[in-house]
Amino acid sequence: MVDYTKTIAESNNFIVLDKYSKGGQVCESYQSEYDLEREFIQDLQHQGYEYLPDAYSHPS
Repeated sequence: MVDYTKTIAESNNFIVLDKYSKGGQVCESYQSEYDLEREFIQDLQHQGYEYLPDAYSHPS
């Protein structure tokens, strides 16, 4: 169950609520390391970071 109440402040990057409660969720499956890393990179890109895939490539 999700319970939202009055919004105190809001912008493009965040929202502050008077009260927020969320019921527990049960995960029925696991996320692969690749999917976890891809999601993390996407989250950072949405926050304004630039993805440089070859930034840490090892020399041959």
